[in-house]
Amino acid sequence: MAKKIFPGNWVTDLSSYQGQAVVAVPGRVYYHKVGYALVGSTGAASFDVVIPSPDMRADDKVRADIEGLTVPTGATVYSLGLRVSDTRKAKGVGDATSGLVGTNTETLKLASVATATATGQIAATALGTTAASLTVASTTIAPGTGRFSSGAGATLTSDLTLKVFLCTSAGNVASSNTLSSTASGGTPIICEVSYYLDDEVASADNTMLPYLTES
Repeated sequence: MAKKIFPGNWVTDLSSYQGQAVVAVPGRVYYHKVGYALVGSTGAASFDVVIPSPDMRADDKVRADIEGLTVPTGATVYSLGLRVSDTRKAKGVGDATSGLVGTNTETLKLASVATATATGQIAATALGTTAASLTVASTTIAPGTGRFSSGAGATLTSDLTLKVFLCTSAGNVASSNTLSSTASGGTPIICEVSYYLDDEVASADNTMLPYLTES
């Protein structure tokens, strides 16, 4: 596990690659994992999430990308979401566009299984965002977001790996069609999940034990 961040130590983002956590509440370590699924010119109905290496140059990548966004057994998940990116190079010129090409009325979500509840699900055995938040219209999906959260959260009974799924208009049935992108280099779908785990029990280093006095 990466070194924990404690209150008072300011960071812009927790490192998803290093699995960095923050002790925001005593007894718990909180994680915010962020990655992306790339939709390319070759269509597909599901897309794996990549947690990218800090080594950005493709010809000098000492540390490999992490393939798959997996939430561990025992994690209490309370939020997950995805964002369809605006692929314009000049964001102030023209209308926002994702470059995605799909079949009208179909939906897009981040989930552990395509059959996760269409309106969103955070449960011990399945996770999923609200499918209808990102719907194909005029053969594309406009830049936007999908999310689902739970105040109480749910503790996972097994490891769950999140993927981006293309679903039918029902939102909980895997599509038999494909989603592709006309954008140069593809369209990145930004994916995130937030959860916490129990922290380690305190040790002798966390208290003051009396000195032993030898007689």
